[in-house]
Amino acid sequence: MNYYKYLIGIGAVYFSCGSFPNVYANLPSYALEVSQQNQKGTFKGTVLDSNGDPLIGATVKIKGTNDGTITDFDGNFVLKSSKKSVDLEVSYVGYKTKIINAVKGKTLKIVLKEDSEALEEVVVIGYGRVSKEALTGSVSSVSGKAIAQVPVASAAEAMVGKLAGVQITTADGSPDADIQVRVRGGGSITQDNSPLYIVDGFPVDNLNDIAPTDIESIDVLKDASSTAVYGARGANGVVNITTKRAKEGKATVSFNAYMSLRQVSKKLDVLDPYEFVLLYYEDAKLSSSEPTSFYDKYGYPEEFHIYKDYAGDDWQDEIMGKTTVSQYYSVNIGGSSGKTKYNLSLTHSDAPSILEGNGQQKTFLNFKLSTELFKFMTFEYNTRFVNTRTEGAGTDAVKVLDALEYAPTQGLYDFMELPEEDENYDPSDEDYIQRYDPLQEASQNWRRRGSTLFNTTAALNIKLFKGLTFRSEFGLDMSNTSYDKRFYGPEHGNAEKYSDGMPYIEYTRKSSPKYRVANTLTYQFDLFKKHHFNTMIGQELNHQQTLTDKEATRYFPVDITPEAAFDNMTMGEAYLTESSKTTPNRLASFFGRIMYDYDRRYYATITVRADGSTKFAPGHQWGVFPAASFAWRISEEEFLKNNDIVSSLKLRFGSGVAGNNRIGDDMWKNTYRLSTSKTPGWGEVINSYYGYGSSYLPNPSLKWEKTITNNIGIDFGFFNERLSGTLDLYLNNTKDLLVPSTIPQTTGYEQQQTNVGQTQNKGIELTLNGLIVNNKNFSLSGNFNIGINKNKVVSLNSGETKWAKKSGWASTDQLPNEDYLVLVGESVGLMYGYTNDGIYQVDDFDYNPTTGEYTLKPGVVDCSSLVTVMPGAPKFKKIAPAKEGEVNPQITTDDLSIIGRAMPKFSGGFGLNATYKGFDASVFFNYQVGNDVYNGNKMHLTSWWRNSETNQLTLVDSKHRFRYFDDAGNDLRNDPEMLKEFNKNATMWNPTTIGTAIMMSYNVEDGSFLRLNTVTLGYTLPRHLTKKVGISNLRFYVTGYNLWLLTHYTGYDPEVNVMNGLTPGIDCNSYPRNKTYTFGVNLTF
Repeated sequence: MNYYKYLIGIGAVYFSCGSFPNVYANLPSYALEVSQQNQKGTFKGTVLDSNGDPLIGATVKIKGTNDGTITDFDGNFVLKSSKKSVDLEVSYVGYKTKIINAVKGKTLKIVLKEDSEALEEVVVIGYGRVSKEALTGSVSSVSGKAIAQVPVASAAEAMVGKLAGVQITTADGSPDADIQVRVRGGGSITQDNSPLYIVDGFPVDNLNDIAPTDIESIDVLKDASSTAVYGARGANGVVNITTKRAKEGKATVSFNAYMSLRQVSKKLDVLDPYEFVLLYYEDAKLSSSEPTSFYDKYGYPEEFHIYKDYAGDDWQDEIMGKTTVSQYYSVNIGGSSGKTKYNLSLTHSDAPSILEGNGQQKTFLNFKLSTELFKFMTFEYNTRFVNTRTEGAGTDAVKVLDALEYAPTQGLYDFMELPEEDENYDPSDEDYIQRYDPLQEASQNWRRRGSTLFNTTAALNIKLFKGLTFRSEFGLDMSNTSYDKRFYGPEHGNAEKYSDGMPYIEYTRKSSPKYRVANTLTYQFDLFKKHHFNTMIGQELNHQQTLTDKEATRYFPVDITPEAAFDNMTMGEAYLTESSKTTPNRLASFFGRIMYDYDRRYYATITVRADGSTKFAPGHQWGVFPAASFAWRISEEEFLKNNDIVSSLKLRFGSGVAGNNRIGDDMWKNTYRLSTSKTPGWGEVINSYYGYGSSYLPNPSLKWEKTITNNIGIDFGFFNERLSGTLDLYLNNTKDLLVPSTIPQTTGYEQQQTNVGQTQNKGIELTLNGLIVNNKNFSLSGNFNIGINKNKVVSLNSGETKWAKKSGWASTDQLPNEDYLVLVGESVGLMYGYTNDGIYQVDDFDYNPTTGEYTLKPGVVDCSSLVTVMPGAPKFKKIAPAKEGEVNPQITTDDLSIIGRAMPKFSGGFGLNATYKGFDASVFFNYQVGNDVYNGNKMHLTSWWRNSETNQLTLVDSKHRFRYFDDAGNDLRNDPEMLKEFNKNATMWNPTTIGTAIMMSYNVEDGSFLRLNTVTLGYTLPRHLTKKVGISNLRFYVTGYNLWLLTHYTGYDPEVNVMNGLTPGIDCNSYPRNKTYTFGVNLTF
């Protein structure tokens, strides 16, 4: 019986620490015997926050011992001791620890104050954390609290517009769109400018594999004094993401869920059936005086009136006009038990696409554990698991251009009805036309992708003696263990090309295992009370290698489904088998850092790192990257201390060197590879052969690209931090850039990469935060940031001042083929093309009534190299001097010039946050100013380039374009005066006069915008109501995304990819961005 009562007593103690109030009241009397023993010292009390609300799960223990308890739902605690008086140590996450004396029989009321440093003022830097007051470098942050208030789909989305100098764009609006981040512009012109992404200390490839609800903080390190500790990987900045840590306290369970309704944010105006038929009648008559095939399909001009009241097919609505419902669920369990702290989260998202047959599902599992093995030793264990499944081939299968270009009518067929079937008529005898079906189109280009990420890290912290800590970490990442399945149906071009019109499949698998080992020794000590030191030395090793295999199978039965083809690959015939393994990418590093401050006023940080990389030849593998930064907390000086206006003021200065090793492998040595491209041999058998591993001649002298940064900044706060902010000025010079240099073709190559280029980025960043109103029931705060960056190419290869680069967006059809320019003294992203000069008018020509020909008058520019020269054709400016003796100056490549600049002048965001009792509201705008966008869709839809009865924009409808036939179908070309009078108000060329893609100024548009990024309204139920059912927090909210956009851009969205290497800012066939309405709940037990 004694054992039984003992076990029941332990159970009561356990449940008193859980989520069940008044457990003792429900237990039999004998179960309380244990708790009623040893009543010599019983200490009771309540722990509250500054608002008088109870703190649930606060830790209360006797100072200097492990004897303690945690508070219940009302903030109450009971603690027993053999002593009559003890000192209690009371702590809670995010609050300052308090020590208070307790006496037997006296009920305590303990109020804890928020620790602003613990909540917001700690920044994650390389291999450590530091308070903002001690920060000497340039860092921008987004807190997990801010992310939790507004639901986002990714970590990158949480940063959009919120960090000065950090520009984030997505390739398009699809759920699996690539996300690109640039910190202060990026310095390289031929290599990758992406920052280094660090998640819980481990380098990762992208931000798509982190659940937003798992994020505790995001810190972006922007200058070399902050990033030099990462050495060769830090030149483009570092994005440090910390996921929610294991924390001490009572076990809590939180649940977050939301549902989003998504729809396309904008549709483009294209020709309706009547305008479409008018335009194609004109085209038919230009080709033939009696276009019988046109008449058979669409009717005669006197019949066109039937199309006026006919809506036709709206293919934009058919392909991407539906409203989809996406879902997001997340459960988090965290707390501590004895000396062990833990945090476990499980998240699932399902985001169907507005584009037919596309969507993405993700499942995230994140687990963190921290346990004290001994008083001097703790063990940490982190595991992340992500499973991703992506359906559909995106715009590769169901093209956005298809939605714009496909004919709105099939002509007279749309108005026909079959007679009723009888003995004299059989409908099966009719010839049927095949109408376009987006689902059928998608089924011919079927795609399924999946990936599994498993990342696990273990760390041991050993306190060797006071102030000296040794930390050893080992991490393993099996990221990008992925598959890609492609099925091409019998109507797809690949099936025709590789499989004689029978279904054809490709199956690709890839894995990229990584491991990381890091050891650091940190020593913190003080001298003479005012001299504070924090020193660290370390060593790190990183390894990565990618393995790929691909197989293709053809000649499947015509009626086989994609799933059946992959389940039964033996039903087809093996066509291709490929496999590859990259050279191991290894990085060995040694680093050290000294952080010093005097009297919390004067700060200095000195960092140095040495990296050795297998990407370079022996003798050039090692690079050393030093940095130093200093700060002066002016507000701590006697002349400013306790000032009523200036509450904080700090001056920072930093300079350092960081490297960029994001370059290709094996560029320093000869490598070979097996190729199956355009294989030699007879028949259909693929014969592989050896080829060069690179198109560049190997260069064993290659070395690191290096960025030298100089930064000066001011952190300030006024009126007790009611107004605070940061101002930074920077100058980044990137040298030894890898640039292709032309070499003699006798080498077997045309180019070789050499370290000769140099770029510069300079700019200003400003961040402001204001607490406008702050009282018990109502608060209102605002924020604003702006980043101004000026990019410049300082030098290219020796003697070169410019490069012409090809974007390739229009394949090989475009004039000129090389449509971007890299020019010394200018920024990257220069659009290079022809300048429009209106349209040819009738008065530009002499008309010959005998032949019916129009001939250019002397002195009028001849644009026949680009368009069909006739009245109504586009005209271009003659930039270069005309050749001597030319009657009509010819437009040539000498007339090319810079017609657009893709780089924005500045960008940023601003917002407001308000609370009133249980309500909360926020609104956030982001903006971008000064960049140009090349509207490739408009090029398609105002010309006859690759035209096959495709629709056009309303820019070329009958009210705007130059026409050769009137509404009645009369030919106006034979009467110049009548042609002139009829087109006196024409503002647009006739699209039939353009037969190829032209890089021209007309399609370059201002991409500046102001976007209402998010609007959120939430309500949190009163705690005194929810705690009765064991709920500590219950919040409902609604959020709108991308609800409003102010821009002059005429395409779907101006926020196109401005970071695409040397040819950014092109908008063509991109998946449109969505407008989203989200409804969600936050629940904590």
